[in-house]
Amino acid sequence: MQTSLLFPATEWLPTGADRAPYLDAVLDWADRTAEVSASDVLLAFFGQPLDARTLRLTGLHHVAAYLGDYRCEEDFEGWLETVRAHPGVDQVSTGPSHIAPREHGTPGHWINLRTARGTEVEFFTCRSYGTWAEQPAERKRALMSHIGLSVDTPDHVRRVVDYLAGFDGVEVLAYAPEDELGHTYGHLLRTDTDRVLELVHAGRSRP
Repeated sequence: MQTSLLFPATEWLPTGADRAPYLDAVLDWADRTAEVSASDVLLAFFGQPLDARTLRLTGLHHVAAYLGDYRCEEDFEGWLETVRAHPGVDQVSTGPSHIAPREHGTPGHWINLRTARGTEVEFFTCRSYGTWAEQPAERKRALMSHIGLSVDTPDHVRRVVDYLAGFDGVEVLAYAPEDELGHTYGHLLRTDTDRVLELVHAGRSRP
């Protein structure tokens, strides 16, 4: 593997003139990371080789990066404007994080987009609040960043999530049969490294 599967995010979500070069850097990272094989992602997460084909994984669905904490909603809104204005992305959508308030006690946002090379990317950022604000930056990156691997059918997502959660030190963080984007997905958490892996079947296409 030639690239890190965790984007080296700064502690804080960039503001002002720092936004554009930071966005360029994370988009470049996303396109390079999307070239990694599903088997290499499994090896990085589990620390042992697993056969992606036997698990009915068909490749990478998306890459997700934590961008750093924000201090106020205006910081996030400024970042979102920068993303939407970037000529190299399209299909930008956004919404509130479900995992951040439930698991970490703080609000957050996600942004979904597609790069010019066709890579589907998710960005995450959380407000610096409560016990989340006290967490080390490295742990925040691990907990909120991940690679999403494609599962061949929606009904198999639950099966593969449950099977992989049977490995020592791995537990189910979240499961949803269909989200607002039409995806069926499950998140796995490796408790000793705080790394997250998503298994997903893409449902209906976004408009």
